[in-house]
Amino acid sequence: MLCDVSGSVAGFSHFTLLLVHALRQQFSRVRVFAFIDSTDEVTHMFGPESDLAIAIQRITREAGVYARDGHSDYGNAFVSFMQGFPNVLSPRSSLLVLGDGRTNYRNPATDVLADMVTASRHAHWLNPEPKHLWGSGDSAVPRYQEVITMHECRSAKQLATVIDQLLPV
Repeated sequence: MLCDVSGSVAGFSHFTLLLVHALRQQFSRVRVFAFIDSTDEVTHMFGPESDLAIAIQRITREAGVYARDGHSDYGNAFVSFMQGFPNVLSPRSSLLVLGDGRTNYRNPATDVLADMVTASRHAHWLNPEPKHLWGSGDSAVPRYQEVITMHECRSAKQLATVIDQLLPV
């Protein structure tokens, strides 16, 4: 899981981290990476007995999620992920990106995301923004949609729908 924890998704970040926490409780092999303009692994902050509120505080305090000005930079986050964790993705792995795709008009590095998708068995993106905002302003969502399947996911109900689509019974 690759999670945007920037200010633009602050309202969604808690929902995202609840999802991360739940997945880590159920699946021990889930690895969690957080980013603002740089990516860092935060899996260890979501142990079976970890407190979610403390994990959230630790990410902002301890994780290397920003290296520049602290504004979202998906392109640099994707590049830093591939440079820092080159062997994480494989034909046996699934990539799940959580974020709004707002790049602050910076290079979206769709080529790097395409490499990440190609390296993975499955790849999906959960976006907390309403679909009608995708592509507005600094949103690079239309470009990202060219290389990864994107789902609007703003609520538990939408999350359940996505899960039903991804994990048919």
